[in-house]
Amino acid sequence: MFNKKYDSVYVVCPASSKTGGLELLHQLTFMLNQLGLNAKIAYTNIKDDHPTNPDYERYVSDYVEFIELLDRKKILVVISEHQIELMDKLKNAEVAIWWLSVDNYQKVYEPKKAYSLLGWRGVAWYIKNGRWKYRVSKINKKIKYNFAQSHYAIDFLQKNGFSNIEYLSDYINSDYLQIALDKSKERNNVVLYNPKKGKKYSDYLMGLDRSIIWVPLINLTNHQVRDLLLTSKVYIDFGNHPGKDRFPREAAMCGCCVITGERGAAKFYKDVPIPEKYKLQDKKQNGMKIINCIKDCFDKYEYNFDDFDYYRKMIASEQECFIADVEKIFLR
Repeated sequence: MFNKKYDSVYVVCPASSKTGGLELLHQLTFMLNQLGLNAKIAYTNIKDDHPTNPDYERYVSDYVEFIELLDRKKILVVISEHQIELMDKLKNAEVAIWWLSVDNYQKVYEPKKAYSLLGWRGVAWYIKNGRWKYRVSKINKKIKYNFAQSHYAIDFLQKNGFSNIEYLSDYINSDYLQIALDKSKERNNVVLYNPKKGKKYSDYLMGLDRSIIWVPLINLTNHQVRDLLLTSKVYIDFGNHPGKDRFPREAAMCGCCVITGERGAAKFYKDVPIPEKYKLQDKKQNGMKIINCIKDCFDKYEYNFDDFDYYRKMIASEQECFIADVEKIFLR
């Protein structure tokens, strides 16, 4: 049992920043403490006296700095895949890598991705910083435990020879779980999208039909995003889906019809369980199919709304499943 094997669990996280993945690291720390374990968030890159993002203060009340955490036996340190080099800083503690984003790992630790993003300058950075030491073939036998946030991550880990794989996913903010939906309530014929994900293809779609109102979800407060999701009919996401992304789930829980591509986690039904007609590859030949799908969602919203019942039920159960997964992994 983990709670007998380890005196403490440290969850490593960059300081101050705010992303879905970083919120999840705080949620794990909170849940471990709720279950009676001794867990603390361990921040890296601390630049001021308040390293906990205000939105995460609900989960943690104190912290340690990574360089000061206890490196001794009977300590477990959970590190997400984008900081995997930190495991070499630990000589005595055991390490679990939490694979929140397969794609983000590849961007940092695989040379082909470094080249595709930054050309030879990226490769030079990759070599200078010793990232080659953390390629899949170098680390897959060194890691004690592997936690996977998505079935996409499980597939990646299995194909690359990793062992001791445990599914440990996440859940969305409670603000999106306490919504009483009424499909007959009037909504706007609007397509919402995240311009940080799949922008090139979203721009292509916009060029195909400029009569459609396209609204980017950017530079908005959480409440503004939620209000748009509650009053619009469609959310599209043709990004990479490096893990089980939160935006599509938040959109679905707010009553939007969700249309995605087939990249990353979106390819896996267990991660994004929506009917196939709402999943289309981001290819030019599919452009008008997607436009027609959007218009069908506009015209038959109340009918298509029911297509997402299973997705919404899955999302609504994720917090309960997360608790069960944490208990299974850490209290077995």
